[in-house]
Amino acid sequence: MESEKKKTKKAETIVLDEDTINTEERIPVDIAAIKEEESVNTTTTLLSQERDNLVNCLKNEKIIVRFISRARGMVTDPRHVLYGGMAEGSRVLFTTPLLRSGGYADVLTKNEKKFLEYKLGLEANALSVHNRTNNFWSDANEQGIGRIELKKGDNPLDLSNPIDYIKYKILLANKDQVAPSMQALQDKPKATYKFVIVSDNDNAKVANTKVTLKAQAYMEFGKINEDVDKMRMIIETIDGRPTAANSKKEFLQGKIGEILESNTKMFLQVARDPMLDNKILLKKAMEAGLVVSRGNFLYLKETNTPLCDAGQDPTFNIAAKFIGLPKNQELKFSIEAKLKV
Repeated sequence: MESEKKKTKKAETIVLDEDTINTEERIPVDIAAIKEEESVNTTTTLLSQERDNLVNCLKNEKIIVRFISRARGMVTDPRHVLYGGMAEGSRVLFTTPLLRSGGYADVLTKNEKKFLEYKLGLEANALSVHNRTNNFWSDANEQGIGRIELKKGDNPLDLSNPIDYIKYKILLANKDQVAPSMQALQDKPKATYKFVIVSDNDNAKVANTKVTLKAQAYMEFGKINEDVDKMRMIIETIDGRPTAANSKKEFLQGKIGEILESNTKMFLQVARDPMLDNKILLKKAMEAGLVVSRGNFLYLKETNTPLCDAGQDPTFNIAAKFIGLPKNQELKFSIEAKLKV
């Protein structure tokens, strides 16, 4: 009997009426939550796409912002603690330049801002110069880079570091006080320059040890210590100020000696400039009125033609290269001939 009951139990079927079959379990749907999730997903996708399109502006390069040590004012002894117009241990403060409107100059491009904001974990537009509160470029904002302090000597910067890269761009914007390169310092020397940005390539041109540098410098000095024209050009390039055409040899030798002791690397770079002779020729031509300067651009006075190839600006350095080209030898010989008359 018991086994029959079990069989009967297994054979039982569940019967559902029509109402039960047609009734579906209704789950409440949160439309607002779905829309919010879709919005988050869309925003995440856009941010991901924007990050993928970022251009890395950082460079795998280390530079030095070097103090230009030269005679200033009454201090002419390189051994003096105030030589160069700056005391040992003191600092020069640089900030983001201000425009005439009172706003900050834009030292970064739009692409640079986007990448650096992402790299530094900042909010979008955090690097805008137009922010009214917590402006990154204000020296009152401790979270930003409102000021840069440079010491007398070498100030290293790593351009693969976002903070150092921003400092580098701020210093480049201080055009009157910071020369962007050794080439620019030679091309357009300014008496207002206090520092020069020196790259690895610039440093590679000279030896690393002071003893070797001094030995090389004195060897170069020995080659030019009787050449008044070369000494004048070297002094003017480094010092940023003109020297009198009738300067005595002994005076120039003394000045070169001061520069050699205080700024050995820079002396070597200028003295070894392959365009030095051409620059001296141009300098003489300018003093004789054969070449004229208009807004730092050089022109041959006789024909009023720029001393450069098409698409170039006839700066002093470009003009020196121009007259040194084989195709322009007749021009160079003509200037030399007129100077001898």
